[in-house]
Amino acid sequence: NCKGHADYCEDITGVCLNCRDHSTGDFCEMCEDGYLLAPSLNGRHTCRPCACPLSVPSNNFAVHCDRGSAVLRCKCKQGYAGHLCERCAPGYYGNPMEINNSCKRCDCNGNSDPNLIFNECHNVTGHCQHCWGNTAGANCERCALGFYGDAITAKNCRECECNKCGTSSCDDRTGVCHCKPGVTGQFCDQCEEGYSGFSSCQGCRRCECGPASMRSTCHPLTHSCPCRPGAGGRYCERCLQGHWNYSPSGCQKCDCESGHCDMHTGECLPEAATVNLCNISCDECIWHLMRDLSFSNTTLDQLKVGVLNISTGAAANDRLKYYNYTAHRLQVHSHIFKSDPWLLISCCGVFFQESVVETLGNKLENDTLETFTLAEQLNTNLTELNVRIEEMIQDWELYSVHQDVDPEEVRRNTELAQGMVAWMRTLDLSPREPIATDESTEAHDVLRRIRQLEKKLMSTDSRLPPVREVLSRFSTKLSDAQGFLHKAAGHVQETEDINKATILKYQRSQSKQQRLAEDHAAVNATLETARGFISETDGAMAEMDNVSQYHAAIDGAGQRLQEKTERLSLADGDLVQRADDHAEELDRQANELEEDLKESDANGFVQKAISAANVYNNIIKYVDDANITSITTFNLSQRAEDAVDGINAQLGYLVTQSDNVFKESVSLHSEQKEVELEVTEQLKYIEETQETVEKNTKKLADLKEDISGIHADRTPQRLEFTLEVAKGTLNRSAEVLQTISPISSKVEQWADSMKNNEYSTDAYEQAVESAGEAVESLNGLVPALLDKLKVVEEKKPVNNVTTNIMRIRELIAQARSVAKKVQVSMKFNGQSSVEVHPHSNLEELKTVTSISLFIRVDPDKDPIEDRFVLYLGDRNGRKDYMGLAIKNDNLVYVYNLGGEDVEIPLGSKPVSQWPAVFNYVKVERLGRHGKVFLTIPSQSSTDEQKFIQKGEAPGTDSLFDIDPKDIVFFVGGVPPEVRLPPPLSLAPFVGCIELGSLNNDVISLYNFKETHKMGVEVSTPCPRYKLAFSQSRITSYLFDGTGYALINNIGRRGKFGVVTRFDIGVRTVANSGVLFLMVKEDKFFLLELKDGYLRLMYDFGFSSGPIVFEDKTPKLKINDARYHEVSVIYHQSKKVILLVDKSHIKSLENPKTTLPFTDIHIGGAPSSILKSRPELSAVVGLKGCVKGFQFQKKDFNLLEEPGTIGISSGCPEESFMSRKAYFTGESYLGSTAKFSPFDSFEGGINFRTLQPSGLLFYHSDGSDEFSITVENGAVVMNCRGTRVKSHKKYNDGRTHFLVASVNNQKYSVLVDDKDKQEKKRPSSATRSSSGPAVKTFYYGGSPSSSFKNFTGCISNAYINRQDRDIEPEDFQRYTENVQTSLQDCPVQRPPAALLARHRDHTSRARQNQSQVSRDPSSLPLGLTELRSDDQEPSEANIEPCYLSSSPRATRQAFHYGGIADSRQQYTDIPETFSERSHFSLSLKTHSSSGLIFYVSDVQEDNFMALFLAHGKLVYTFNVADQRVKVRSEGSYNDGAWHNIIFIRDGSTGRLIIDGLTVLEDRVQGSNVSWYVSSPFYVGGVPPERAQKNIQRNSLHSFNGCLKDLQLDGQWLSSKVETFGVTPCFEGRSEAGTYFSEEGGYVVLDESFSLGLKFQLVMEVRPRVASGVLLHVPTAEGNFTLYLHQGKVGIVVKDGSDELSTKVSPKQGLCDGNWHKITVIRDANIIQLVVDSEVNHVMGPLNPSALDFKKPVFIGGAPDLVLPESLSTRRPYVGCMRNLTIDNNQVSFSKAVLVSGAVGVGACPAA
Repeated sequence: NCKGHADYCEDITGVCLNCRDHSTGDFCEMCEDGYLLAPSLNGRHTCRPCACPLSVPSNNFAVHCDRGSAVLRCKCKQGYAGHLCERCAPGYYGNPMEINNSCKRCDCNGNSDPNLIFNECHNVTGHCQHCWGNTAGANCERCALGFYGDAITAKNCRECECNKCGTSSCDDRTGVCHCKPGVTGQFCDQCEEGYSGFSSCQGCRRCECGPASMRSTCHPLTHSCPCRPGAGGRYCERCLQGHWNYSPSGCQKCDCESGHCDMHTGECLPEAATVNLCNISCDECIWHLMRDLSFSNTTLDQLKVGVLNISTGAAANDRLKYYNYTAHRLQVHSHIFKSDPWLLISCCGVFFQESVVETLGNKLENDTLETFTLAEQLNTNLTELNVRIEEMIQDWELYSVHQDVDPEEVRRNTELAQGMVAWMRTLDLSPREPIATDESTEAHDVLRRIRQLEKKLMSTDSRLPPVREVLSRFSTKLSDAQGFLHKAAGHVQETEDINKATILKYQRSQSKQQRLAEDHAAVNATLETARGFISETDGAMAEMDNVSQYHAAIDGAGQRLQEKTERLSLADGDLVQRADDHAEELDRQANELEEDLKESDANGFVQKAISAANVYNNIIKYVDDANITSITTFNLSQRAEDAVDGINAQLGYLVTQSDNVFKESVSLHSEQKEVELEVTEQLKYIEETQETVEKNTKKLADLKEDISGIHADRTPQRLEFTLEVAKGTLNRSAEVLQTISPISSKVEQWADSMKNNEYSTDAYEQAVESAGEAVESLNGLVPALLDKLKVVEEKKPVNNVTTNIMRIRELIAQARSVAKKVQVSMKFNGQSSVEVHPHSNLEELKTVTSISLFIRVDPDKDPIEDRFVLYLGDRNGRKDYMGLAIKNDNLVYVYNLGGEDVEIPLGSKPVSQWPAVFNYVKVERLGRHGKVFLTIPSQSSTDEQKFIQKGEAPGTDSLFDIDPKDIVFFVGGVPPEVRLPPPLSLAPFVGCIELGSLNNDVISLYNFKETHKMGVEVSTPCPRYKLAFSQSRITSYLFDGTGYALINNIGRRGKFGVVTRFDIGVRTVANSGVLFLMVKEDKFFLLELKDGYLRLMYDFGFSSGPIVFEDKTPKLKINDARYHEVSVIYHQSKKVILLVDKSHIKSLENPKTTLPFTDIHIGGAPSSILKSRPELSAVVGLKGCVKGFQFQKKDFNLLEEPGTIGISSGCPEESFMSRKAYFTGESYLGSTAKFSPFDSFEGGINFRTLQPSGLLFYHSDGSDEFSITVENGAVVMNCRGTRVKSHKKYNDGRTHFLVASVNNQKYSVLVDDKDKQEKKRPSSATRSSSGPAVKTFYYGGSPSSSFKNFTGCISNAYINRQDRDIEPEDFQRYTENVQTSLQDCPVQRPPAALLARHRDHTSRARQNQSQVSRDPSSLPLGLTELRSDDQEPSEANIEPCYLSSSPRATRQAFHYGGIADSRQQYTDIPETFSERSHFSLSLKTHSSSGLIFYVSDVQEDNFMALFLAHGKLVYTFNVADQRVKVRSEGSYNDGAWHNIIFIRDGSTGRLIIDGLTVLEDRVQGSNVSWYVSSPFYVGGVPPERAQKNIQRNSLHSFNGCLKDLQLDGQWLSSKVETFGVTPCFEGRSEAGTYFSEEGGYVVLDESFSLGLKFQLVMEVRPRVASGVLLHVPTAEGNFTLYLHQGKVGIVVKDGSDELSTKVSPKQGLCDGNWHKITVIRDANIIQLVVDSEVNHVMGPLNPSALDFKKPVFIGGAPDLVLPESLSTRRPYVGCMRNLTIDNNQVSFSKAVLVSGAVGVGACPAA
């Protein structure tokens, strides 16, 4: 009887279980609160939401509702009113009648009028209507116009001190006055110089003199102008009486007898003309009158609004109802009086008084209406008067401008105005004053009476709701009681039926109890049997331990066998043949062994061990699988014991829970049978395993005897040592995996629970507990594992093992990065502590140190005492440190910079008053200045509260001097052996702490070194509400440039269709970074930020190369610290569309190809992917924030994706502040500040430079200058000519911090807290009279200073502004930015080796002039003519280039590719080569095809080749007409180093890869002659070569690196020619062509003409100061472009004529930056442009000169071609790109010849 709302009920009482559909009650007969019972025709009922006011859940605002007498009655929630809760109650606002809308409490910040009871805010919009205390705004959140202060917390809005006449506005927070145009002064109380008219209150106008004045502006005091002869007027704007012909030279005197004439025409007049000398500034009273009229209009408008609002509002409506009710009562009493005359007579006195009051009231109302009518009439008159006055003002202004107005009209208007003014002055309103006063008094009395009545009415109304509520409840209870009576009768009958059923059940229970006793006896018997099984299982486990030892023996033998096999490949032929035969026998025996094991392997576990021990697999995988097999076997043997434990648990459960004993007994029987079967199978398996082990032992003994006969050296001992190390390493690896597994499983469970909203506190605590235990274990295991890996790596195993080791290191680094970003707190119990890994770059902490964290304390549970919070400093507490503590109920920031301790207590918010939630704390130190911030999150009734306290260290020390070896970072407490400074020697912390950031880098407590008494299982972390703070409420992800998000199988949320769309929101200030990247094999799709602009590039295997879209349109520049929505729409058959902020930017034609991707990387990608293609090698990770990523309009939570690494949630504003800048010598930054550098100044600058001179800071005021410069390496401060210079020099490429200060006594400069220089302030240096004002200053240079601009980096700079606290300058906000980079700072200290080599060359230059350092025979052919370095004249005085001429490269490794025939050629083929050869090399490539090695005879009948095809290695050679061909099974173009051995022994070919994979092929015919001729070709072949023997797609050179090339164990050293081969450089690369220091050049064909007229453009980044860039030999001369001692020069020789010129760029060519060189020739005129520097030369015109086409040499030329008179003949070393001749791009890959060490296509990045 559950009315269809429940599926189950109790079988005895019939009470319904789990009522649904919002029903409740024992029989689901009632509805839950907020729902109304609605009967239906089928006897059931439904519960519908109360229509209070709407019947939808979002707009049901009733606590309870019922329907009585066909009318719905709603009991409204708090904040709602009306019969149907259809409106908001007083004090609330909203529209309950609108879907998804509700009523919210008015928020006026406590600033509303306290005299108003209800109308606190508008009942729909919520705008506060009656702000109090001089406040204004929608929420009374700011001070009103003309007031300033803190309207929310301090509530101290006070009137601005500004002059009202000269002020346009007053800052509502600071009270700073903003002046009207032309007005100045702190209070806007005076005109600027050259301006006047302050009294007009319209701002000051520029006081400009007329043309006939001797000066252009007025005198600053008299505001008048000196006139030329004949001119007059205050501004010399007219002629004097008796003068005419007004001009800039003055006026002429009238030539008339009367002496008077017309001043315009000169016509004689009988008497002087009347001149109106008054202008608009004369009638000040007009402006006062207009201001009074404006105030009157405002007052009347307010009065009008008040009158109109009398009849509005809930209170007024209630009062009207009360008056109606009173009138109705009076009518009733009047009928009574009429019916009873005596009563009327007795009350006549009362009515008489009432009639008198009524008469007076009527009279007062009439007078009030009359007054109101007069006021309206006055308003109308004043408005008309205002219009007339404005017309008059306009006429007067017109007259003041135009001199040709009719004088008669002027006279009439003047008389009319004077008459109006006279009438206004005679107007007497004093007779009306008493009447108005009386009316005002009477109106106040009436208002007072009305308010008294209103209070009585309110008191009565407040008593009515409780009475109504009581009556309503009483009525409801009566109706409920009637229903209960009817139900009770039914319940009595149901109870009788239930009693009968209960008696029957009791009888059945007695019979069950008897059967249970019998089952109990059977269970005891089962237990006895199980104990026997346990003892048998223990024996089996002991024997399984022996099995694991046999497995280890098999593993060791397999490894030794493999090592021996590799060494055998180098032995002689007979030994190799015997070894091969023996290997075949061993293989046969191994196969038999494997078959035997398969026969005895019941469950397949031994087979797994055999697979794991396979010698061709990786040793790490092999040992890992063996461990897994052993663990699995051990687990199987323990399952019996686990089953018995389960039986014991079941037995206890049976005894205590008798109600379920029958079912459990049945389950126990079934489990017993399963255990018996399982134990039987285990015993059988163990017996079979023992037999197998015995067989294996015998065969292993035979194997050992065979192997021991082959080896006699120390190899076995080395192998055993390596094996032991590998075993230890893998055991450690297994421990790491076991430790990490709980984290993985718990996190997955946690994620699933979170997704299903099934999370609980227990699950949370368990997850944190597992994470804590795992991280603690990892801290011990990871260092030991790295040590083991290092030992293995030093043994120089095969390269794939080294690669795996490096991969493990990379994964561990990623794991630590993830640990840094764990945003979970730790709970400290007063005894625990955590030591966190400190900042990786301690140099950044010296100048600025900032730590943010979240702290939670509970003053109610744990009384606030003096406690330690954190400490950063020396382990012994003796050096500089900083810390945080709670002392005297205040949060105290403590730091010491080598002098006295500084304590900054935050006294404005005691800790005992903190709410028991996480509060945000940040401590910051800039130099010697410190701050502590506290932010308390918004509670239910208060907004977010912020507090700040600042202080500074005494003395001059500004740097945080710490030793990297001794620095520690403790949180919550310290271990006993650590000694803290006295201010921090306090009791450990009690509460919860979560770290936020250290110098804006995310940091976590879980990135700890060590914990002390930190029990996560006992002290569970406190959960933190992540959205409590306003800065965290925007869902976003923070990328730091190292991490990335990876979405695997992106098609699971949306399919790749005809139209595919990607959307991403980005906010960044970085110049470059990945937005998203998709890669699959050699195909990719990239959207990135490059130089601040969006760049799209993709390649799906196109023959023409990647498709690139990049443009410099402003809409594509998005690194402006604002969010931008970027969308890419890929239409399969049409176009690729790029949208920015929903605006169409660009469309590209689509090659009609489907997107072939499944995964997508966001914000970055692993280095292995970025190195897979040259186009991606320069791509860097994103630094910034991503707000949402969508694929096909489907959102992804990037933090929940399994492949995401190194990103965190949130987007702090500090991430978009640019506190460092890089200056190039042509750049500077400019801004304004309110400061006085000549009187009181303090500024700090972090700087780094290699240049001896540069301008750091600059300000000028007229002829006065204030500057901070680097001069010859020293720091110099110049203040009005007084110079203070540092003692040492600081242009060493290191970071230095300087503090410059100016005060009343002295000027001082302090560098690095050590080099302090001072000068006494001269007595002549007077203070500025103007005081602090807004002034312009510059960093890094200036547009007006004559001093050289700075080249280098400036960071963490500050100055003491008057209008804000000391804080680092945010260069992002500067108004002037000229060619300044606000990103990375490339200035680095020159390598020590480079400086040493430069000094060595300098000291020995003269000694080596006659020596040659190279063996000419070792130089490539064609380069032997090039002069060696030592033959060049010494350039000892030239500073070395910033970039080394030898970039970091892999030793003895070469890079091939870039051109199709890139190669090296070797001679000296040994005599035994025709019979047998053994080549070995190491290879690293991403190419899928290309030639690696080739040799043949002249006719190419006999040949040998090694090449790549589809990523696989192919080794082939011929035997007569047959071919031996060995092809690898896997691909090896993965970018990792691989060891390759290829052997030819007669007709047998063998290919060995990484020492693990051995492939072989042979053909018949052993006595076939085979002969080849030199040279060997490595990396490629000349054009037209090898086409007969190699497939076409592998004929070109492979793109990659090759090293350690050996033939028969000897290095190949007979290299004679090199074409397009460079060293294999490490690190990033970028597009361009690199000319290496080994020398080389490129020859262009004759289609590029450099004759009599051309334009040549190139970009270069040199690594040497001198070298030939371009050379063109001609029949009668030459044309050469070269570098010499840091200058660019050009020489043109045409017959006997020679033209030459040089250009020296300001910042130099060797600064590590790209430089653009342009050469323009037009016959006899040549112009050379380097960056922005220009020079040209003109020679004699040669009419007989002819324009021949000659080859062009780039980067150098053979020595025979270069002229002897050239300043330098060295080859160019460095990068070159974007070479164009006559606007045609030059492609070096298509050049006629690339000779020497020239790398086409890629350059080492700077």
